[in-house]
Amino acid sequence: MLKNIKPIHYLLSIFLLSLLYAFISMDTLPFKYADIFDEKNYVAIVKNFSHLLRSQTFTPYYNSRLLIPTIGHCLFRILNIEYTLTNIEAVFLALNFLSIIVAIYYYFKIAQIKKYSQSTTILGFCFLFVNFFILKFSNFYPILMDVFGFTSGLILYYYYLAKNKVKFYTSLLIFMFIFPTTILIVLALITANFIVFNEKGIEIKKHIKTYRLVIFIPIILSLLYFYYHNYDLLILKTASDFSIQSAAGLIPITIFLLGGFIFLALKYILPLLDKIYLNLKGYSSSMFIFPVGILVTYFLVSKYLSFNFHGQNTLSLEKFLFNIAQQATSFPLKFLITHFIYYGIFIIFILYFHRIFFSYMRKTDSFQKIILIIFILFSLGTETRQFLQLYPFVVILFLDSIKEYKFNIKLLIGIFAFQLVWSRFWYTINSPEGFLNNAFPGPNFLEFPSQRYFQFQGPWLSTNNSMIYGGILLITYIIFRKILKLYLVEPQNITMIKDSE
Repeated sequence: MLKNIKPIHYLLSIFLLSLLYAFISMDTLPFKYADIFDEKNYVAIVKNFSHLLRSQTFTPYYNSRLLIPTIGHCLFRILNIEYTLTNIEAVFLALNFLSIIVAIYYYFKIAQIKKYSQSTTILGFCFLFVNFFILKFSNFYPILMDVFGFTSGLILYYYYLAKNKVKFYTSLLIFMFIFPTTILIVLALITANFIVFNEKGIEIKKHIKTYRLVIFIPIILSLLYFYYHNYDLLILKTASDFSIQSAAGLIPITIFLLGGFIFLALKYILPLLDKIYLNLKGYSSSMFIFPVGILVTYFLVSKYLSFNFHGQNTLSLEKFLFNIAQQATSFPLKFLITHFIYYGIFIIFILYFHRIFFSYMRKTDSFQKIILIIFILFSLGTETRQFLQLYPFVVILFLDSIKEYKFNIKLLIGIFAFQLVWSRFWYTINSPEGFLNNAFPGPNFLEFPSQRYFQFQGPWLSTNNSMIYGGILLITYIIFRKILKLYLVEPQNITMIKDSE
């Protein structure tokens, strides 16, 4: 009987046990910090939703994250539960766990549509679920919208593949109130109506070197201007802000490495746009009309909810772009390091198979190409959570590009094991950092969670840990590159693609 059980069932069972352990271990952010970070606003909505709705005093910034706290509030009302922080956290833990289970369900439905082999399905499962974000962060910091954003991305992509327009557009409208990057998906849909690729379009690939320089030089000049114009501000923040503590001394190295990353990104992005053509009649498509209707509905509802709001300022576009630039230049390639902490081996695979992946992406439709380009642009920031909703799109597209490869089951088990260990790995250091001095007045840096959260999270990753994790990333890449070369047999069509490039 055991012979009939597939390896994927064994790995899924181990994962579910690990997930269950993670959620019942109570390894969570202590309540005493609930008034400092994002969860204070979600807690306020859960406790005071009815009052906030009557007085129309929701923060515009949180309208795009409003639905889940509202569901939490309704659960408290229906079940007549006391509004304590312990109970609120327990409800969010349950909702997060349920959200992950729903995400797994939709992933396997996508794998069925794509007709993935068992090895490809296991690989995608490791990329999406066996990682720090799912097995650590989702339960350590449960009162956030990150998990729901991730799950919504998988749901949207499934309905997009299934061509179920009613459920796809309905989900889009609902998810506009769950995670803010849904608006980027809507804008990508709108833009895809006007951008098509055919024989009448501009031949970018034929003149790729010229176009690359034409775009690259203004970007680098803008980057240099940013440093020149904001140098004093960066130096000031370096002395006081944990998130960019290492910027001043490493600016030259950072510019060089960031410039190289941008140059290589353009090298592979621009061919995706070959034969690009503007379709001025795109406004007549249903894929234009419905997304525009969703945007209008969302802004009308948001205007109503925030009508009498006079509180905190929202994040302006200018500040948002400054934050992205600040994060991208805070430490040499820190954004790759933080993404590696979140997703592990997937970053290694993207780097290793980048040519195959981008060659495949040339054949995809406009919408998916735009999603990938948005994902790359957002990857420059160290806040990995900024593209959580887009991450499932990119993983599935990546699996499509390498599905012809035959992955040895021992290699897959090794990848699963690495991801499982990596998702629970905590390197602890005990040195005071700038941001922590502000976050924890009079902190004891041996005390949980000072080294167990901020030194592993986005822009708050310390300089020491940036260097250590950067070294681990490099070593892991070298090892897996050798392993993949030894154990992978390239399909003939893949070899031909590489030869042509």
